[in-house]
Amino acid sequence: MAQLSSTDAVAAWRSLLETFTDIRDVLAEELQDAEGIELEHYEVLLMLYEAGSDGIRPSDLADKRRVSRSGITRLVDKLETQDIVERNDCGDDGRGRVLVLGREGKRLFARAGRVHLDGIERHVGQRLTSTDMADLQRILAKLGETPQT
Repeated sequence: MAQLSSTDAVAAWRSLLETFTDIRDVLAEELQDAEGIELEHYEVLLMLYEAGSDGIRPSDLADKRRVSRSGITRLVDKLETQDIVERNDCGDDGRGRVLVLGREGKRLFARAGRVHLDGIERHVGQRLTSTDMADLQRILAKLGETPQT
């Protein structure tokens, strides 16, 4: 079997992925246990909350979540039957629809949000100093910059 070379960048990337995955899995389990909601569904509720009363088009939601349009349609259909998501007419396009939080979605988002934010504080905030968090934010922002060509 070929030996893969490792560099500091490769080691840092693996560490980032492993740590992110571990913490994300714990946060997902906490949400599921406390509110019976999957983390992926909570992330959709967060995007709908951020969109406010204007809502968000299903295609834009699919793009933000990096899932197929058919995948978002199936998810929204499921959440709509539980009054978690509502489809409204788009004000500037009579043919289009936008998604907003439904009555139960607002309640679920508030409860799940408390669980999720508490988990982030426990699994990130309590493990890092203020300086560590500022450094981490700076480093991640630097990684997120578009490279100059």
